[in-house]
Amino acid sequence: MAALTLGLAAQAEVKMPAIFGDNMVMQQNTDANMWGTAKASSTVTVTPGWTSEKYTTKAGKDGKWKISIPTPSGGGPYDVTVSDGTPLTLSNVMLGEVWLCSGQSNMEMPMKGFKNQPVEGANQAILRSANPDIRLFTVKRNSSTTPVDDVTGSWAEATPESVRNFSATAYFFGRDIEELLGVPVGLVVVSWGGSACEAWMNDEMLAAFPEAAANIPAAGGEIKSKNRTPSVLFKGMLNPLIGMSMRGV
Repeated sequence: MAALTLGLAAQAEVKMPAIFGDNMVMQQNTDANMWGTAKASSTVTVTPGWTSEKYTTKAGKDGKWKISIPTPSGGGPYDVTVSDGTPLTLSNVMLGEVWLCSGQSNMEMPMKGFKNQPVEGANQAILRSANPDIRLFTVKRNSSTTPVDDVTGSWAEATPESVRNFSATAYFFGRDIEELLGVPVGLVVVSWGGSACEAWMNDEMLAAFPEAAANIPAAGGEIKSKNRTPSVLFKGMLNPLIGMSMRGV
C-alpha cells in the first residue's frame, strides 16, 4: 500500500517539458505559452516573479494543462512557480527574445568546429563568451514515427564551456541580437546535418507531395534514414516545441 501511495504521489507532481526549465528565456512583450501535466482536473497556478499577479488554469482529466502568461519587456532573473498544490519552481528565468535555429550542418556546426574544419574567430569568441543574458538550448537528435511530447535538452547560460559545443551560426546571431537590442536572448537549436527538408515536415504538409508522402513510415515502422525519412524529425524534434512563444525562426 505504501508503494502504491508513493507512486500516485509521484504521478501527481506538476511536470513540464524540458523547454521550460531553470535558466530559460521567455519571450518578452507577449502572452507567453506554458504547458505541462498535473493532478487530473486540478487547478494549476502560475506565479511569475515579475508581477504580483497569479494566473490559473484547469488541468484536464488526463492531467494536461496550458496557459498564457503576459510578459513585460526584457529583464530578470526571475523565479516562476507552477503549482497544483505541490509547487515546481523554475529559477533564473529571463525575459527577452527567443529564436528557434534550425537546419542542416551549417546550423549544427559547433563553435569548436568539426574535425579539420575550424570556425574562423571562434577561439577568441569562446574565451569572451561568458554572458548571463544569452541562454542556450540544443535539442538532442531524435527520429520518430509518432509525434512525441518532449525533447531532450536543457538551458544553459553562455559560458566558454557551453558556447564551445553550441551552434556557431546560432551563437553569433544571438550575440549580435543581444548587443543590438540590449535584452536577454534565448537560442533553441533544432538541427541535423544532411537532413532532408521532408524529414522536417508533418504529414499534412507532405500530402501536397505524393511521392514523399508515400514514404512516411507507419507508427512503429522502420525508419530507413534517421535524418531523411519524411516526417520523422518533425515528429521527434519539432512537434514538442509547437506553441512555444518566440520572436522568430
